[in-house]
Amino acid sequence: MSIWNPFASLIVKGFKLYETRTWAAPKSLIGQRIGIASTKCIQPGQRAHFDDPEFQRFYERLGLPDKLTDMPNGYMLGSAILEGVELMTPEFMAEVSDEEQAYGWWQEGFYAWRMTDPVEFEKPVQVKGAQGIWNWSAPDGIEAKGRQAPHPSQSADLRWGVRPA
Repeated sequence: MSIWNPFASLIVKGFKLYETRTWAAPKSLIGQRIGIASTKCIQPGQRAHFDDPEFQRFYERLGLPDKLTDMPNGYMLGSAILEGVELMTPEFMAEVSDEEQAYGWWQEGFYAWRMTDPVEFEKPVQVKGAQGIWNWSAPDGIEAKGRQAPHPSQSADLRWGVRPA
């Protein structure tokens, strides 16, 4: 699945639970492990979101690159399980943390694809991707990094996108 950075990196590192889309995931992918690829090109909307102060308020604590151009763009970064899809309703969005919302496009009527069990590759694999979802076969020898712990300034609940009680 092609995803703009920094969002692709945030998913494989375990800091972003939901990938936000205008369309629901195909039912055949629910429960499946899917590859997370970062797009090669950087779009104006991507830059604007990255520079947004609300996004930066959370992102700057994570120790990730300060510039989009310093991120691995055009690579298969890892994988995650597409656990389910939620229609964005006011009630659903009220339960999602401010941090998680800063990491996506949250709008009523859009869809939140819940990504669990992220795995980050030790070395990203350069790919020629495509828009949306596409087929890819991992080459032999792909190594996964160990699981990422939540950032020290984050609670486990915030890491997984749930508002604390």
